[in-house]
Amino acid sequence: MKQTTKGVFLSGLCYPGTGQMFFGRIYLGLVIITVSTIALVVLIYRITIRIYRSIDPLVEMLTTKSLTFQKIKLLLSQTGYAGWDLELISLIVFVFCWVASSVHAYYLGKNAGRSEHR
Repeated sequence: MKQTTKGVFLSGLCYPGTGQMFFGRIYLGLVIITVSTIALVVLIYRITIRIYRSIDPLVEMLTTKSLTFQKIKLLLSQTGYAGWDLELISLIVFVFCWVASSVHAYYLGKNAGRSEHR
């Protein structure tokens, strides 16, 4: 397997930043891993909190058989902090890190392949 392919697979399939570490860019890999992890943790935490806050009232509605679409919509709008802004930002940051890390690992592998042929 080519170096380029290994780096892209590591960054694209394993975790963002691992391809950079594979090619010797340890600090850059650690920065990408740290930013990706923070974004992923924030995203999972915020969605978990939203679900947790929705479950008790939802179960109560189910047991009293008073569950309607309007009540679910109202419940979901009340369980959030201030909208989906932080979740959306976290998702965008994680996807950006993932794509940028994969592309960067590809170019690192390509440059490593060129230097081996010289």
